Amino acid sequence: MNTVQECPWCGSDQIIRTIPEKDPVNVIIVCKQCQRIISDTDNSSAARKTNPARQNVEEKVIQLCMNAGKLPAIKYYLTEMNKMPGIPPIGLREAKETVEAILYTRGLSSMVKKPNKNGGVIALIVLVLIIACIVYFFTHR
Repeated sequence: MNTVQECPWCGSDQIIRTIPEKDPVNVIIVCKQCQRIISDTDNSSAARKTNPARQNVEEKVIQLCMNAGKLPAIKYYLTEMNKMPGIPPIGLREAKETVEAILYTRGLSSMVKKPNKNGGVIALIVLVLIIACIVYFFTHR
């Protein structure tokens, strides 16, 4: 395998080698700055989209997926694509499928931020505090 020194898309030298969980034999090389997969067969001029507005939306979607998760990215994609002239309006399901397809084609599905699960812990703490207040109220009359 040829070692990559800089990203052909953005020119950054911050390259990450990742090993996918489902296919540990194939190593994926990802640019840390633009989140694109780099391979020896990529041709940057052929891989770019012809519509720059759509390309900007897709890049922002990937950044949102990496930083905030899929839900904000799907919402952003849905609103921005419905604002574009000349493109028929899309539905929520189509936006979700498109965002997942974008992530899958770039090999970034496993790198998406997972939802935070602290809500249950907070609810448990509040419930314990309520019970403690009730016990204190009835025992200290």
